[in-house]
Amino acid sequence: MTTGKRVAPTSTTLQARVMIYQPSQRPRERAGQWIDTSYGRCRVIGRLGQRHADIVESMLYVAERRREISDGGIELLIDPAKLRRMLSDHQYSYDRIKKLLTDLRAATVEIVTPKMERSGDSIIGGLIDHVRPSPMTRRDPLTGGERHLWRVRLGVALVMLLERDLSLYYPPAPIARLQHGISQALARHVLTHKRDPAGGWHLDTLIRAVGGEAVNSMMLRNYRRRLKDDAAGLIEIGIKIDATDRVKRVTAAR
Repeated sequence: MTTGKRVAPTSTTLQARVMIYQPSQRPRERAGQWIDTSYGRCRVIGRLGQRHADIVESMLYVAERRREISDGGIELLIDPAKLRRMLSDHQYSYDRIKKLLTDLRAATVEIVTPKMERSGDSIIGGLIDHVRPSPMTRRDPLTGGERHLWRVRLGVALVMLLERDLSLYYPPAPIARLQHGISQALARHVLTHKRDPAGGWHLDTLIRAVGGEAVNSMMLRNYRRRLKDDAAGLIEIGIKIDATDRVKRVTAAR
């Protein structure tokens, strides 16, 4: 599968498994409540949803260069025009991208897995530290002038995930084009697994895995309906929900 320049992985397994990002494109502000999963615990102070995941994955995917900084940080060189095209066929406005980057900059994430608990360790910090213009420029076809590339400094939490967690390589564009946050969260979760369980996943089990145990019967019905709305987009990614509400990997549509 094509993975851009492979400067960095698209994502890592824990990002989809411990519910850093809410299964919504309109996330609510979280005040640091712990959310427990079978993979570990996570709490977020801030507002992070699937559109924020789109931004992070797309930046990692389109990154042209990666620079290791002496303090342990990582800085990526990104063409904002490529980022916009990755996020949407109609292209996000820069104002929208900046709003999502502001949310990412402000959020604090803490992750504790069973392995970390045994060693008295955890991951805590931000996902994005800052974005600033690079001296490098590209021709702007709209104006005929020059436009600056971006230098994106990754936050401590994201750097630690890239260093410690299992890397995932996939194109983020098909997920970014799904209509609903629950579909995006489910797709990201499925892609963290190398193989399906025998007979596939139960749909409701996956919904609770990405939505949490607070998902009630009404929410389940709404989520199932939204997932059916996105059935064609999920097939493009290689995920099929069959008539018995089993979720299976299939060969992605071309």
